[in-house]
Amino acid sequence: MTNDVLEQRSSDRKSILRNALIYTPAALVALVLFMIPLFALLSGEGGATVPAVILALLVTALVYEAVAALRDLRSEPVVTVGEVDRIWKNSRLLIFGRQNYLLIQKRVFEVGPVTAMELSVGEAISVQHWPNTLRVITVERVRGDRKS
Repeated sequence: MTNDVLEQRSSDRKSILRNALIYTPAALVALVLFMIPLFALLSGEGGATVPAVILALLVTALVYEAVAALRDLRSEPVVTVGEVDRIWKNSRLLIFGRQNYLLIQKRVFEVGPVTAMELSVGEAISVQHWPNTLRVITVERVRGDRKS
């Protein structure tokens, strides 16, 4: 069996640590800010509903990212092998930048544009990644031995 490496990134923990250092304090600040409209809502102020909902969504997203990064700090990279179920592009924020995604075994991975162009649906690939943030380390096309 031979593998073609399509994408390779650094596997060090620095990027995971950076995410943890960014998202954990941000989640705590957002949680404290969420308490203000929550207490106002509990004391009968109906006007605090909109800020409470907006901050609740923000807190949920930040806490999810913080917990995933903190869990990855205590874990080791894993490998997911399977067929590409879906490939698509999506905007990151409004119109600022496009990102490519792969769906493999019900997991969504963010990959570079060259990797997305090289792959097609149904191809067997191997993705080495961090288990909770799903940050990609390597993407390899898995090929079997061909006998002529």
